[in-house]
Amino acid sequence: MERVRGHLPFNPHEGIGALVWVKVVGVGDSGVGKTCLVKRFCEEKFTPKFHPTVGVDYGFKIHTIDKTDLRVHFWDMAGRVEYYDVRNELYSQTQAVMLVFDVTNRASFQSLEAWNRETLRCSSSFPSVTIIVANKVDQDIERAVTREEGERWAASHKMEYCETSAATGEGVNGMFDKMLSDVLKVAIAAQNASNTSMTKIK
Repeated sequence: MERVRGHLPFNPHEGIGALVWVKVVGVGDSGVGKTCLVKRFCEEKFTPKFHPTVGVDYGFKIHTIDKTDLRVHFWDMAGRVEYYDVRNELYSQTQAVMLVFDVTNRASFQSLEAWNRETLRCSSSFPSVTIIVANKVDQDIERAVTREEGERWAASHKMEYCETSAATGEGVNGMFDKMLSDVLKVAIAAQNASNTSMTKIK
């Protein structure tokens, strides 16, 4: 097809609009493995040495769910109290929250309530999917929180529960697949509802 110089054969705005962009934030106490989970999923890598996140870390991956390519942006929030203002700024327009605790650290499990309150307070203006992630399950001997406790807490808050190990990769892809599949379902439902509303207006 002959193309006129300086003119594209398609509307770039239509192409951009067709892309599905997803914003995921990871929250939880410092050291629970949020950065390692994102790195494992995005890069298939694991760094055993702990480096606390300063402010926020970022990851990106194009991931396909049900034949739909999702452009997934991961925002890994620093877990320390002094970074609350940074986290508060970044919750806007979040589609999914990854609420992470370390199964070998009971205090990180007990902090889930506070983290959940923070995410609800800061991102309540946008529909979110929240998933509870019990990380470091490879360290079974040191485990301080049972699967039953984690599942019970998640069920009481009407959330999905997944167990993972960023070190070995166990459960990581399954957890992200589940979370992103739920995000896609919410997006499709919202689009269908919008189309129905527009039809009624006409």
